Amino acid sequence: GMMCNHCRMHVEKALNSIEGVNATVTLTPPVAVIEFSGDAKPLEDLQAVLAEEGYKISEM
Repeated sequence: GMMCNHCRMHVEKALNSIEGVNATVTLTPPVAVIEFSGDAKPLEDLQAVLAEEGYKISEM
């Protein structure tokens, strides 16, 4: 559902608010590349943060 740079920045900020997460989000294609410092976070944790903002993760 990301259609503009504002949406992209909103998603990126939400993901990067999680400790140990470094996310880069693009619009074309609409993808979030997520790197973890330390242990990877469960998909449920990432999805919970984005759900609060009205977005959903789809695994590729």
